[in-house]
Parts: sequence; structure tokens; C-alpha cells
Amino acid sequence: MSSEQGRFRHSEGYRLDYLVDVPDRPASPYLHVFCHGLSRIESQVPPVFARRAWARTLDAACLFLSDPIHRLTPASACGWYLLGEDEFLPQVHALQAELLHRHGLSGTVWHGLSSGGYAAIKYLVRSGRDGLAFVVSPHNDPAVLPQWEQEARPWSGLPSMAAPRPTVDLLADWGAGGARHRLHALVSELDSYYALEHLRPIMRAFDGDDRARAVLLRNGRGHGFIADADYGSQLRTALDDWERGAVGPVEVELSAPLARFTGNLRRFTVEGGALPQVLNGIRTRFPDLARHVFDSSGRPLPFVNLYVDDADVRSLRSFDTVLPSGTRMLIMSAVAGG
Repeated sequence: MSSEQGRFRHSEGYRLDYLVDVPDRPASPYLHVFCHGLSRIESQVPPVFARRAWARTLDAACLFLSDPIHRLTPASACGWYLLGEDEFLPQVHALQAELLHRHGLSGTVWHGLSSGGYAAIKYLVRSGRDGLAFVVSPHNDPAVLPQWEQEARPWSGLPSMAAPRPTVDLLADWGAGGARHRLHALVSELDSYYALEHLRPIMRAFDGDDRARAVLLRNGRGHGFIADADYGSQLRTALDDWERGAVGPVEVELSAPLARFTGNLRRFTVEGGALPQVLNGIRTRFPDLARHVFDSSGRPLPFVNLYVDDADVRSLRSFDTVLPSGTRMLIMSAVAGG
């Protein structure tokens, strides 16, 4: 496990601390980003990195963000990541892009509890990239909350303190530019205020859109209290839903020598899914081709070059990578005659 702690600086002197934890060989194809919620005790000794110990169970590259309000004053424990948003938000997104590229990751999961849930949705929508917002009791409009008066209003006049946009307004850019966005929101059984006054209007804004799901946990708990077991199982469900939503036809193109094993058909489509499923679809449809392209385990033979959207399949972070709808696959033989 490698850990890298850094900070972004704002032209007004503000500071956003972050931490990157990456296993030696990440098993997950996703970058997980964590935004914390109200942190009364931890705010006295910033930075605040939420769920860091639990995140190690993901075996994934993780980025933890500490709200810059904590470096400004110990009197606020909940800043909604608004201070210095004009410069910090693009810096976070630039780091996100760098980590995705550096580790060969295919998407981002934005985690957040309460005010952190508000921030997670905001960061996802404004990233312009594929992503899942996995949030617990997210805020819709921070300014209507009782804690707004104590935690944010005293600093609302500071330079570069962003005004909070309600989540329902942020959703106007949901999926913009073809980005695969998904929301999976949890709320505890006794957390009625956030369920009714915040999560309900968010879900109504989706108006039945199947890219959003809300789950009421029958756990007898109140605001923010989610057991690790529930958090982990719901995350697996959310990822499954997100990956299924990505599945669509994959376009396959063969080099001319290989087309003789498909009746001279050089271009065709197969059902999408994880890479092994896609390759199995090719083997099932064209068994003669399969004998010249795949070994007994279903992987490409050494003399076969297989590209997924111009990337050599052997360079992918995980052989179980999910291929989104519209993926193009090129299969070429490095041996004359196929």
C-alpha cells in the first residue's frame, strides 16, 4: 500500500488537504473518492479523511478529501466543500483524471455522508466523467438546514465562498455529454427528516429515471449511522446496477486474414458486459474463429493482438473490466494467414 498526502492551494490562501491510498495491485477497476460529513471532534485536528480504515477492505485506489473549512477555522465542522470551490473543484478533477490514467481505472465512485453526500453528487455532476455517487442521507439545499447558521453563514461573505446550489438544480447536468452517471442513496430507518426533506425532492427530480435508486435501511438507526456490513453490501449492489446500466452492444472488427473463419464477416456486434463475457460471446458465435484466437482459458493467444478502444487488452488493469455500450474491439493476427 502506498500513501501520498498533499494539498491544493487557493489564491486566497485557503488549503484543501487530500490523501491518496493505493494498494500494490488494486483489484477494483474504480477510483473511490471520499467526502466527509460533519466532523465536530476531528475538525480540531485537521485534515479529516472519512472511512479510511474501512476503505482498505475495497482493495482499490482511494482519494480522501478534507473540507478546506477545517484549515480556516475550528469553529466550523461542516462546510459542504464550498470554500474556494472555484479553484479547488477543477484541481480535484485534474487529480481524479491523473489517478484514473496512472492506474488504468475505468470510472469513479464518489462517497459522501450527509454534507459530504451533497459534495459527492456535486463533484460527480461537474466532473463530466462516468461515475457513481454512493451517498448516505445527502443534503438537497444546505441553506435550509439548522446547522447552516452555525457552520457556514458566518463565513459566507469570504472571497470565493461559493453559494450552495440545491442538488435538484445540479441534476440539470446529470449525464451531460453522454457521461454514465448513477446515484445510489442510503438513509437509515430513523432518519426521517433527511429522508423527507432532502432525499425525497432529489428522487422526485429524477422522475422515475432508473439511473437513481434510494434505499431505506431497516436498521433502527438515525442520521449517519450505517453499519459497515450494510455499507459494503449496498456498495456492491450499487456497482452491479451501474455496471448493468453500462452494458450494450460491443462492435467487433477482424483483420482480413481472420475473417475467413467467420464466413468473411469482418464486422459484427456481440452483447456487452465484462470482458470475459464479451469474448465468450465471440467464441460461442464463431467457434472456428475461437480456435485460432483464444487459448483454453479464453484469453487471446500470444500471436493475437486484441484492442479495446485502441488499448491493448493486455495493458488493461483488470481482465474483468466492464466494456460500456459502444466499445469497439479490434482483433488482429500477427501471423500471416491467421
